[in-house]
Amino acid sequence: MMGRYRKIRFVTVFVGFVMALALFAAPAAGGEIDDLKAQIKALMERLEALEAREKKMKADMMAAQEAARKKAVATGDFPGSWKMPGSNTSVSFSGYVKLDAIYDIDQDLGDSFFIYDWGGGASGILLDGDDSGQRKASLHARQTRLRFDSLTPTSAGQLKTRIETDFYGGGNALRMRHAYASLGPVLAGQTWSTIMDANTYADTVDFEGPVGVIAVRRPQVRYSQAMGKNLTMQVALEDPNAPTILTSSGTVSSKERLPNLLAALRLGTNWGAVNVSGLVGQVRYEEGAVEEDLAITALHLGANIGLGKDTRLWGTFNVGRGGLDKTMLGASAAAVLGADNELEALDSVGGFVGLTQNWSGSGFYYGWVENDFEESAKAAHPSLSQSLQSIHANVWWSPAPKMRVGFEYMHGWRETNGGDEGDAARLQLGLVYSF
Repeated sequence: MMGRYRKIRFVTVFVGFVMALALFAAPAAGGEIDDLKAQIKALMERLEALEAREKKMKADMMAAQEAARKKAVATGDFPGSWKMPGSNTSVSFSGYVKLDAIYDIDQDLGDSFFIYDWGGGASGILLDGDDSGQRKASLHARQTRLRFDSLTPTSAGQLKTRIETDFYGGGNALRMRHAYASLGPVLAGQTWSTIMDANTYADTVDFEGPVGVIAVRRPQVRYSQAMGKNLTMQVALEDPNAPTILTSSGTVSSKERLPNLLAALRLGTNWGAVNVSGLVGQVRYEEGAVEEDLAITALHLGANIGLGKDTRLWGTFNVGRGGLDKTMLGASAAAVLGADNELEALDSVGGFVGLTQNWSGSGFYYGWVENDFEESAKAAHPSLSQSLQSIHANVWWSPAPKMRVGFEYMHGWRETNGGDEGDAARLQLGLVYSF
């Protein structure tokens, strides 16, 4: 196209040059000169028409290319999204890459400081006198996260979906974290449990955070309703995730038949947030002729309050009769089966407090848990944790956009039903690259 355009310009100049020579040539008959002028004028008009046509073709082609580009990758309806070709659905792909460099000062504690030990109360910390633990340095990138979001307008409202994974599924395998859809006030799928408080959560380098924190995802159906400008009410049915029952010979999973019922009230304002949530569920034991049912409950209170422009106070309080099993980090099992083959709920209480400074990018968190075992249960399970405490002190730094570097010191203590104690410490460096 550009080559043809240059040729047209060259011909135009050349014709003009020839016309000038003709005018200054030897005198000729007046009629011949007039004919020559007419021919040159006609030729110039044809060249100008051709040039205009070429310009229009070029403009049309560029407009068509731009329209095709916009149609293929149109800006979506939420930040960072684009429209899927041929549809009104907006999608985005995001996440982050995280490298964790860990040094265990006392013993190898694995990927997270308190280890996943549901029903055992973070019993991975060795007791005093146990020299089997060894210092260890390790690196891993299993917290690396991938997230897919979509938004589709419908006659019933905005249809939203999210699928999110990380690499904690055993080895380096992908693990599903979130997979849910919401339309209007209804959400269905797996995401954070309704008892969890997303507005009051510890920002730690460690994957789990302090003991006493609630961080659990459950398959569920949830209904949310605005109760005013800043207040929201939620009701949900969630998978109970087989609560743990302690027996004289170890642990078994509940034969639950009913989903957990949860409800929450969430208040968010310019000074912070307050959340109240609760859970009611069931534990069922079946073995031979023994069949026992037991109701379990849990209550969560959480708040974060701004103490100025850059300082914020965080705090949660959790209490449960069996309902915090597999829900609060460090909680005991849901129930114990006594010698008389009767179930009894195990009481747990815990939470954390935190103080963060945005100007320095630092945070300090203290967590605690108390598990109340009856004397018979203490005697049958002397190694389980009766009390737990932890501190997390960290500093975050953002050397570049979408990059965070965090350094954290953590220390944990535990006391068992048998009166033994133990503690452990860890240093951890985290490098996070978001996209």
